[in-house]
Amino acid sequence: MAPFASHLVDTTSVSSYFSSFPVKSCELDALPAIQQGLNDTIYGCTTPGSKERKKAEYRHTNPAGNIFGLSLALCEADRVGFVVKFIEFLCIVDDVMEDLPIGEACTGHTILRQALQDSYDEHQYDGGAVSLMRNFLYELRIELASMEDPSTSLLLNTLDSSLRDRDSNDSEFLTLAGYIPYRKMNFDYDFVCQLLRWAMCIPPTIQDDPLARSYEHIIGVIVGLTNDYFSWEMERQEPTDRIRNAVLVLMKEHSVNERQAKLMLKEVIMEEERKARKLLSEIMGLPEEHEPLKRYVAEMELFAAGYSFWCATCPRYHRPQKEESFVEQAKL
Repeated sequence: MAPFASHLVDTTSVSSYFSSFPVKSCELDALPAIQQGLNDTIYGCTTPGSKERKKAEYRHTNPAGNIFGLSLALCEADRVGFVVKFIEFLCIVDDVMEDLPIGEACTGHTILRQALQDSYDEHQYDGGAVSLMRNFLYELRIELASMEDPSTSLLLNTLDSSLRDRDSNDSEFLTLAGYIPYRKMNFDYDFVCQLLRWAMCIPPTIQDDPLARSYEHIIGVIVGLTNDYFSWEMERQEPTDRIRNAVLVLMKEHSVNERQAKLMLKEVIMEEERKARKLLSEIMGLPEEHEPLKRYVAEMELFAAGYSFWCATCPRYHRPQKEESFVEQAKL
């Protein structure tokens, strides 16, 4: 099935959006599929009044556009709903796990991974937030299996690896170069790339193309650091035993204040965009037989652009929720 119709977004009035990438939105036609995916995920993974449900609902109150409408313009229309479910699921996992000590978070991820195994027992661990998410993931796995797409097993294997690794490093990062591999892992970036390829029906072999891997890496750095740039004000106030943000890393690495670190981070992002544009131009000049690669990197640019635009405009980062607004804490 073809992608939803999309249109360019005028970003000139949004001063906080400093990316050079063009933004396209498919929200007008895709919104019913997006909203259904969000409803299924949010209400399947959270309980009424819980902190994680309030965070999830607030995440999608951006008047500038829905994050999925802004970032999935080239994905097949019949697969957009699955992308929404997987990514929103991982966002809710983040919201729950970041409130837990790292040891409990690692245990929670281990429990979630059971949903991807054939020996799954739906009656284990009843009653908590992790149990709800685990059951949701199992049902999503069964739904995918009904599609009989041979690339689905690779997708789920990548998700399993991501859940295993995403909270496994308790190190304190002292350099940006040392932090970036962790940031991509914590973003579930390998899985996100696999998911986008799956949603575009791009052959899995594309991941072995060195140009694809190089472009993926640059986009991963951009989206991870862009998230850090815009989320810093929210994250620095959160009650957690581990703040992982490039702003803090740069403050330590260069002995600078927050403002200086954010300016440095912005320049790093813009330099990565310059690298991306140069490589994109090289890829687009390849012969016709590289059409799947061209489609894939075009979507990766749109994914980065839409995500960056959402980060630059969303209430989640610019008007963070207060702790006192959460009437019920997440429970394992």
